[in-house]
Formats: sequence, structure tokens, C-alpha cells
Amino acid sequence: MRVFVTGASGFIGRRLLPRLCADGHRVTALLLPAEPPLRVDGVGIARGDITRADRLHGVLDGHDAVVHLAGAVGYGQTFERCNAINRDGTAHVAAEAARVGARRFVHMSSVSVYGRVANVRITEDFPLRKIGDPYGDTKIDAEHIVGALAARGALDLTIVRPTVIYGPGDDKFLPRLADNLRTGRARIVGSGRNTVDLIHVDDAVDFLARGLTDRRAVGGVYNLTHPANPTWNEFVALVAETLGVPPPRRHLPYPVALVVAGLMQAWAAVRGGEPRLSPYMVRVIGRQYHYVTERAERELGFMPRIRLRDGIRDCLAASPA
Repeated sequence: MRVFVTGASGFIGRRLLPRLCADGHRVTALLLPAEPPLRVDGVGIARGDITRADRLHGVLDGHDAVVHLAGAVGYGQTFERCNAINRDGTAHVAAEAARVGARRFVHMSSVSVYGRVANVRITEDFPLRKIGDPYGDTKIDAEHIVGALAARGALDLTIVRPTVIYGPGDDKFLPRLADNLRTGRARIVGSGRNTVDLIHVDDAVDFLARGLTDRRAVGGVYNLTHPANPTWNEFVALVAETLGVPPPRRHLPYPVALVVAGLMQAWAAVRGGEPRLSPYMVRVIGRQYHYVTERAERELGFMPRIRLRDGIRDCLAASPA
């Protein structure tokens, strides 16, 4: 197939491009007009901007499929930016794909669409819930947009909802934890007995590549996480062991962590930069979530294969000390 990839220069995109080429696809990477070129053998380059429909016109001509990875993610996202990229950008890409007949459309969403509901089993049929989070709320909007086009028969759609993705090239999750461990600033939020919601980037890429060509995935929505993730206590101890530093012994009760994180976020807003802890981070890491991934295994035979210890080692080895 001729496959068009948005978000191609990002963390996941850089791992997906060579995989798609190895699978025999002809791949085009979408880059912003002023973005530095990617140097991946066999990958063509198209220039455009998903926030501008006129900047996408014609760039998908001749393609059979789209893997839509582009999104506004990370600390400090505003509704203005998330609406422009996650909602409107998705609408522009999907409309252009439908216009040129690039019917196969794999859309990268997130478990954030469930609204961070703790202590219940969350399958793909769980209701989507807006909670005032720019990222999660606009990912819901994006799902509705591509879903409407699929319902009209314009797209053969698959939606993927991963948890936190880590691995080589990650500059947000594991490197930040490693820095806090090295400096002795790390604390465990709550009891630490809740499980970590992680999947390695190569497992996510494997699912995307396999789902792209598996007709059983058309019309499907899939949660994506490792089914054997450890508790936060176990996870932090493993990262500390890999780094050769002592694990943190102190815990912050969940309510206290929310207050501390709010103060850190307010101070960061004054001085600029990112806080070491935000209320959103506390909600993500301090409560137990149960994202059920049985559908991917049952329908597509997919199981993550990267062991956590191996994934952490590779990720930290690829990150500057």
C-alpha cells in the first residue's frame, strides 16, 4: 500500500516509518513546511500543515491509507492549541483522505478519552467523558469526527487508544523519572500499589503496522497497554536499579500530592517552564486504572512482547545521562 503518515517526525512516527518500509509499503511522511527533513531510507516527504486545510490539498493524492499520529501532547497544552491540532487537524486530514479515496485510516487516540475514571474495568465500550482536559477532550472530538466519516462509508477506520508509550526517543516520561531518581527528588504518590499503565513504543508500532493491513481491524477500537504491568513501587524500584541509584522511600499521600502539584504548577506558570509535578500527573500516576486490552488479543491475536526490564534498559541507554 501507499501509506501517508502524519506526526512522522515524532516519537512514534520515527519508529513506525522504517517498520512500514520493511513491511513493503510505499511510505510518505508529512512534515511541516519549515521542518528539517527526515532521513529514512525509502520514505518520501510531503510538506503541509494539518491545521490548515489548504496546506493539505493534494498531498494525499495516490495514497491508499493514512496513519494519523499527529497531535498536541505534553504539559502545558491549551484548548486553543489542542482544538487546532487534535480536533481541527484531524478533521482536515480525514476529509482530505476521504476526498482522494485513501480509505484505510488508522487513528491514534488515547485512553484519556475515558476521563480518568479510577477503579473500574474500562473496555473499549466504556463511555467517553470530557473533564476539562484540553488533550483528552479534543481527542474525543477527533474520534467523533473520524467516526462520522466512517459511518458514511468514506473511511475504513481503526481507532487505537494507548496508555503511556515509552521507549527509545521518549523525552517526557521515563527520562523525567530518571532525572528525579538521580537527584533524589522522586517521591511515590499514594501507596504505590496501583499499577503503571505502559506500553513500549515498538509494541505500539507493531500493533499499528499489523492493524493497518488486517481487515479484521476495520471498524475496531482498541485499548493498548501491557497486560502485565507492575505496581508503581515495583516499577520505580526497577528503574532505580537500572540506574544504579537507591529507590525512593518516601510517599506523598494522594490529597497532599494534589496540593503540592498545584503549587508547583502555579510557580512554574510564574517563572516559566514545566513543573516537576502537575495535578494532571498526580491523577494519572496516583490512582488505579483498569484498561482492558483483551479485544486486541481476541480479534487480532496481538500481545505486547517487550519485557519491561528490557524496555527500561533500552530507553535509558538511549537517553542522555
